[in-house]
Amino acid sequence: MIDADKVKRFWDARGQKLGEVAFESIANLEEDAALLALKVKLEQERVLPLLPLSPQASLLDLGAGVGQWSFRFAPLVRRVLAVEYSAPLAEIGRREAAQRGATNVEFVTSSAEAFTTEERFDIVFVSGLFVYLTDAQCERLMRNLPDLLAPGGTLLLRDGTSILPGRHEINHRFSERLKEYYSATYRTRGEYVEAFARAGFALQESGQMFEEGSPLNKYPETRLCYYVFRHARP
Repeated sequence: MIDADKVKRFWDARGQKLGEVAFESIANLEEDAALLALKVKLEQERVLPLLPLSPQASLLDLGAGVGQWSFRFAPLVRRVLAVEYSAPLAEIGRREAAQRGATNVEFVTSSAEAFTTEERFDIVFVSGLFVYLTDAQCERLMRNLPDLLAPGGTLLLRDGTSILPGRHEINHRFSERLKEYYSATYRTRGEYVEAFARAGFALQESGQMFEEGSPLNKYPETRLCYYVFRHARP
């Protein structure tokens, strides 16, 4: 089982990368400029059409990092609330919002699983989050998620997924690519679908973010996938 404290230290340290790597790379973890540009392009083409983005919509970005997705959504919706548990990353996001004049983007420093609010959002976007959560953290998050989404709203999960028969776990292993110790738990598609079903969500659509053969599919054990959910009950 991954160590939550070690994961948190990893993400806090990513804030020190500001100025060393591209803004998008800080939380995205892709530091090759050409691959980063390709990844951003392909992901936007895949994700944006799946969401009911409109000038009236409110959007919750859980696990927002420095706001790399929040700033893509901001021109297309009324409000974005970006929730990030790493204070250094959230602060980078706040400064970036000020520099961009993105007045409809608000950052809250909180773990995703502890975050609650009376506000209900038309769209909940959960990105690259579950792979860094323990099972206990996941269970707490799943208890809160249904109350964050407005009736008829859409939840999109974008997360690493094991394509093995079971989970693929990396427990505090040194990454030559990142030059840091890295931890993550890649759950299977079935685990994601079952967990969301237990929380009252119905799967609408899912798939891999990148086609097979893409240079962005770097590891044989995992793929970056998307899952679109809605409340199973109106």
